[in-house]
This record gives sequence, structure tokens and C-alpha cells, in this order.
Amino acid sequence: MSILLNNNGYDNRSWLEALSRLMPERRIHIFPEIDDIEAIRKEIEFAVVWDHPRGDLIRYPNLRAILLLGAGTEAIDQETQLPDVPVVRLVDPEVLNDMALYALYWVMNFHRQYDRYREQQRDAHWQRHEICAPQDYRVTVLGLGMVGRTVASTLARNGYQLSGWDRFPQEIEDVHCFSGDTQLASAFADTDVLVNCLPLNAATQHFIDRHLLALMPQGSYLINVSRGAVINDQHLIEQLDNGHIAHAVLDAFASEPLPQANPFWHHSKVTVTPHMSGATYARSAARLVADNIQRIENGAQPFPLHQPAGISSAQAC
Repeated sequence: MSILLNNNGYDNRSWLEALSRLMPERRIHIFPEIDDIEAIRKEIEFAVVWDHPRGDLIRYPNLRAILLLGAGTEAIDQETQLPDVPVVRLVDPEVLNDMALYALYWVMNFHRQYDRYREQQRDAHWQRHEICAPQDYRVTVLGLGMVGRTVASTLARNGYQLSGWDRFPQEIEDVHCFSGDTQLASAFADTDVLVNCLPLNAATQHFIDRHLLALMPQGSYLINVSRGAVINDQHLIEQLDNGHIAHAVLDAFASEPLPQANPFWHHSKVTVTPHMSGATYARSAARLVADNIQRIENGAQPFPLHQPAGISSAQAC
């Protein structure tokens, strides 16, 4: 039996090499580089995919699992019908650590006023500026899943005052956790920096809008390591232009690559990075995929499982 591999829009070759090394007994077919896909549909037991063509996965009658090549689930959530098999997210500890370090870098940048010192250097101006202690610098992490928990814990370990908000109650050491709609305003009200780690789904589309941004203190900062569509771009620009939000660091966008005409590129209060805060690499993550396939073959449950919302599951036929 075989594996279907489709890291759509990204590198397939490194995944092919890594998975072939870890599972030499498996045939791996790179989609869509298949001469006769209809002839091999019955061979496919595992679909290792990212942003796979909608409606295709139901067409593999012997599929045993769908293993996503990333932590995000927005593409699979758009499917209206899927085979009745486990859907497994890819959450690589190396990626989580990278994202946490990205957030830490920018929190330190804002706290220590490094941008201000860079401006002073251009003017050959020597002046120190007072700052508060890290434990008095308030950071709120929005979304306390695996990414958010890692980001919050890393920032807390580095001495910052951490709060977090999630739809459901959470407990994280050294993090003051809020939950539910009734506590959302409280989570936003006392923060110098907001780090968005919410997943993108129907409930979080444009979740960060004019209303929520206005709940943040005047002159606060926003860091987005999640998905671009969680933020209402126009509302964010309004809050940047009127000075309520001092600066936004954006690593993810509703449309990627970010179109050249997008105003974020040239906005003086926006820093753009090309969705690199936590890139997934086959060198570390392929082992997680191979281990989950081994779990399934041994009759154990893969991890972490995802249940796409709003779909009807059906046996593949």
C-alpha cells in the first residue's frame, strides 16, 4: 500500500526524501505528479497533504488516515465531505519553539524600544530611555491551543507579565487565563502587546475587528503569528492610522503571498514577514508523520486528532 504526498505550494522533495528514509517499504506518490492517478487510488492508505484539492480525498477507497502537513486546519475544514478516517494535525515542537521565539523577539523589541534606538542611530543621537521591568510589561496571548500555550509559557519564563484568553477555560503556570465571551474585554483591557495565536475557523474569521482593537489600551502593539483572516485588515489600518495601535507585526495574511498592492507593505506602522515565524521542515516533522502512521498500523490513536466542523463524514467508496 502507498502514501499520497501533496505539500501544495511548498516543497515536496524534502518530504519525499525524509519519509522514504523513515519508511523505505512504502511507495510514495507525489500529487499531482502521477501518470495515472485512477490506477493507484486503491493503493493509497495514507494521505499526507496540505491544502489538497477540495473533494479529492473522498475518492480513495482504502484510505486509513489524512495527515496534515501543518497545524492549521482551515483547508480541511472547508471540505463538505470527507472519508470516515482520522484527520491528524502536524504540531512540531521545533515549529512551536520557533514561533515562541519570534513572539519573544518582537515583545522585547517593543518593551526595550529598539526601534527608537535604531532611529537615534540614523540621527547620531545618544539618549537612553527608561523602561518598566519585564514583570510590569503586560502581554496577552489570544488563543491557548498548543501554539498559544508555548508562546505564553516562553514569554512568562522570560519574566513578562502574561495573560491569555481562550474560548474554553485553560490553566497555564504563570499565566493569568481568561475564557469565554464575558472575559474577553478584561483580557484585552490590560495589555501592552497582544499576540494572536487563534486558529482560523468560522468563529474566528475577522475576530480581531474595530471593536476588539478599541478595547486595547492606547499605544499598544499587535503581533500575529496565526492566520491573516483572523484580523479585519481595514479595521486594523484604521486603528493604526488614528494612533490607537502603535504598531503591528504581521506574519500571516488572508492572501499569500501578500499582493504587492497591499497597503501593509508600505505602512509605516506595520512590519511584514513572509509567514516564517514557524515554518514546518521535513527534517524534524517527517518523524512525527511516520510515528503517527505507525500508531495507526498498530491499532493506536494518532495525535493530535482534528474533527473538521460542519462536514458530513462518509465511508470512502
